Amino acid sequence: MRRQWAYVTVLMLLVGAWLICPTTVSQPLQAAPANGVPDPGQMGPYAIGHTSFVLYDTSRPGNREGESTYNGTSRPIPVSLWYPVDRAIVKGRPSDAVYPLDPLSSHAPTTYSDQWERYGIDPAFEGPIPSSDKPFPLVVFSPGGSAPTWLNTSTATRLASHGFVVAVMYHWGNGWWWGWEPWDPAAVAAYNRPRDMSFVLTDLLTRDAARGDLLYGLIRPDQVAAAGHSFGGYAAEVLAGGDDHVCDTMPDEWGEKPAWTCGPSSPDPRFKALALLSGFNDLLHFSELARVAVPTIGIGEEWNVVQDQQARQHAAFSGQPAYRVDLTGAVHMSFSDACEAAHVLEDIGWDENGDIWYFSQFCTPDIIPSGLAHQLTHKYMVAFLKTHLAGEPGYQSMLTPGWALTHEQYIEFFVTEKRNPNSIDEDWPGLFTYFPHQSGSVQARGVKDPVLKRAIPGLGPHQ
Repeated sequence: MRRQWAYVTVLMLLVGAWLICPTTVSQPLQAAPANGVPDPGQMGPYAIGHTSFVLYDTSRPGNREGESTYNGTSRPIPVSLWYPVDRAIVKGRPSDAVYPLDPLSSHAPTTYSDQWERYGIDPAFEGPIPSSDKPFPLVVFSPGGSAPTWLNTSTATRLASHGFVVAVMYHWGNGWWWGWEPWDPAAVAAYNRPRDMSFVLTDLLTRDAARGDLLYGLIRPDQVAAAGHSFGGYAAEVLAGGDDHVCDTMPDEWGEKPAWTCGPSSPDPRFKALALLSGFNDLLHFSELARVAVPTIGIGEEWNVVQDQQARQHAAFSGQPAYRVDLTGAVHMSFSDACEAAHVLEDIGWDENGDIWYFSQFCTPDIIPSGLAHQLTHKYMVAFLKTHLAGEPGYQSMLTPGWALTHEQYIEFFVTEKRNPNSIDEDWPGLFTYFPHQSGSVQARGVKDPVLKRAIPGLGPHQ
């Protein structure tokens, strides 16, 4: 029997997308900055290294208080890490990065870089020496609800090729292999996700300082971004602004709310920027989102597909700059490697409970082609992170509405909307205003705290 959908990542988004998204789109206008920097829409100047490992947090031994644990003592956090490599190091070597489907057991087979490359994913190599240009900025990435690490491989490899270290984690208890893992209710998953990200960052910085480690001297500790897709976007936002009460926005149909999960989640000041892919933010109050004071970019579906999800966080964030990028023709899973996964799983003959059918839904002609969605998404992620995390010049010209209007066919770009600092509370105490489209003066209004008005009852495991 087909697994049920996950409670957070797709919620209302799939339904709205299927009803509204346009017909097949053609290739976009190809445009890179005209000032000598590598085209952020293409593979960057570095080859890509990869390593994977499992961390164990002994302070959070189980998925529920008082119940069984993973190994009796700790919470596992599998991590896949991609990093820049000098091309000369791997010249003539076949790409051999190892991507296990299930990093915690032998139930599922292992895949390799070349199997994903057939469908447009950048090639990667297992364990080569990092580039001599180190240190590099770090991006800590949280996948969507019940998503594995390999569902965001295209994002990780592309960013690594442009000079970023990218760590993508697997959230045990809110992961893909729920058939042989515990399945956490939403409150438990929301409690654990930002803590997993902080734990991974601490470990990476420890390894960065350990002479002789593969990661020694690899990371710029002052240039760390939190990123995530869907439920992972919530976790990233918590790391920047906090969540005063994890359970207070959680509907009862999303499962039990153990008392130990219902306290606050604190921000982590080590994260200096946010990159959100179709981020799910209804679990945070508008006032909590307003505490996000670091530079941000939110890339997602058009306003009429997701109603005001993108606009809500964009209107709330207090950091400068705050960018909103709407991608025409995209649906929620366009910001993952779902389409590519369907092909790879079919190639290797693995179809646990209809996984191929599930992923194949996002390869239909009425959805923007996956490769095109990735190219546009990664172009704007790279430009943002280069400019506002790494502090490199040359990409700022892309991060304007004018660039999108003159160079892009499927992008609407919004910068922080100017307003009286007090009007957000005084003029519209229960609503926020936003621009539905890039050019034009028409504004729309959304509810600041929707109390999960879009939640669809009955959703279970799988996004």
